Amino acid sequence: MNSGLQCLSNTPELTKYFCFNLWRKDVNRDNPLGMKGKLAQSYAELMLEMWKGTSTSTAPWEVKQMIGKKV
Repeated sequence: MNSGLQCLSNTPELTKYFCFNLWRKDVNRDNPLGMKGKLAQSYAELMLEMWKGTSTSTAPWEVKQMIGKKV
């Protein structure tokens, strides 16, 4: 999971999409099969923490938890 998240976070367009909250307009919160945007929200928070936070390290606990709920 670590290497996958590192690859995703180093894709500039994707990281900007989440860091600038552009993803919010594309989330379908009404889809009964979806997660109502919770996974996207947790990923966005992780990207903000990784790229704009003050910590030197971070753990993707919430992203992992959201993925686990859907699997």
